Amino acid sequence: MDDSTTTLADLMAKRRKCLTQLRDLGVKQALLIAAGEMTDLLRIVAAKQQLIVALQALEKQLSPFQEQDPQRRSWGSAEARARCAADAEACRQLIGEVMAMEREGERQMATRRDAMANQVRSATSGGRVREAYRANG
Repeated sequence: MDDSTTTLADLMAKRRKCLTQLRDLGVKQALLIAAGEMTDLLRIVAAKQQLIVALQALEKQLSPFQEQDPQRRSWGSAEARARCAADAEACRQLIGEVMAMEREGERQMATRRDAMANQVRSATSGGRVREAYRANG
């Protein structure tokens, strides 16, 4: 395996690990949203942001490889090539999972926000009714 394929394989393994961590934090995030645990949720979101920054750096390092013809890469062994291909495929699947979790998290947060807004409106209108009775009573 030449230096470029060694680098590619290393970067793909790191990308897979980063995406796995993002997915795992996404699972925790969903549980915290469901439980209404906003303080812990903010910690998860901050941790996810750090992983996203790391992922962006990896993507930048991987960009020169996207311009290469994969068939022309020199691999040390068929196993090394297969391992890198497996990491790439796992990354594609993980990205799909992470994106789906993000959409669902946004949906859940919007639902919680709307429910909270309704509670505030109800409390506010209930207070106005009491004030009206006091004023007329």
